Amino acid sequence: MCGRYRLKDPKAAFDWLEVVPVFEVRPRFNIAPSQRVPVVTAAGRVEEMIWGIVPPWAEATSKALINARSESVREKRSFNSSFQQRRCLVPADGFYEWTRIGKRPYFFTINGGSPFAIAGIWDPGSDISRCCLLTTAANQVLEPIHDRMPVIIPREDWEEWFSPGELAAESFLRITTPYQGEEMSALAVSSLVNSARIDDPRCCQPGESLPEAPEKLKISRRASKPDQQTLGL
Repeated sequence: MCGRYRLKDPKAAFDWLEVVPVFEVRPRFNIAPSQRVPVVTAAGRVEEMIWGIVPPWAEATSKALINARSESVREKRSFNSSFQQRRCLVPADGFYEWTRIGKRPYFFTINGGSPFAIAGIWDPGSDISRCCLLTTAANQVLEPIHDRMPVIIPREDWEEWFSPGELAAESFLRITTPYQGEEMSALAVSSLVNSARIDDPRCCQPGESLPEAPEKLKISRRASKPDQQTLGL
């Protein structure tokens, strides 16, 4: 899953995405579910949304859905309409994940902290819209820590991602394939990030070292095959 991410330099991210928000976006170091986040829609606008979708048919007390597995997003009742009609991009410049054993936090960046775009879907609301982040199988950098990672969409795929309706099968597999590990870095960080109330640079400070990835799991983004993706709920 993807349960926390960072956007420490919103201006750099929006310049890279070639969009201008109409509301203030402050630097964030520990963005958590249920909080308000900037989202880029197909219309080329930056909108403020709450992270977590509650399907319209669900009970009012139902827990918000913060992630959608890319392998099943097109079929799931909770997500299929949003996926077909309202795909979006969520700007970030890092994300966190925790070890499956021991729950130690690690921080992941691309090209030394450059901004990137996480695939998302969104639902309109009466007061404010809500969004959900897509995940895929882990690449060789993530796999020693966790079996999932956010779907990161390269610039050349943005136009196709934003186009309404169903994506061609080949395009869908290409876009949702795990991002190439050769461009990513991992850092064990402070346990302060465990608390959503703490949102400052201390969350990114180094902690314990990352275990080395097994050699057999070192695969590139473009070399991944469809059958290497984990079927989701």
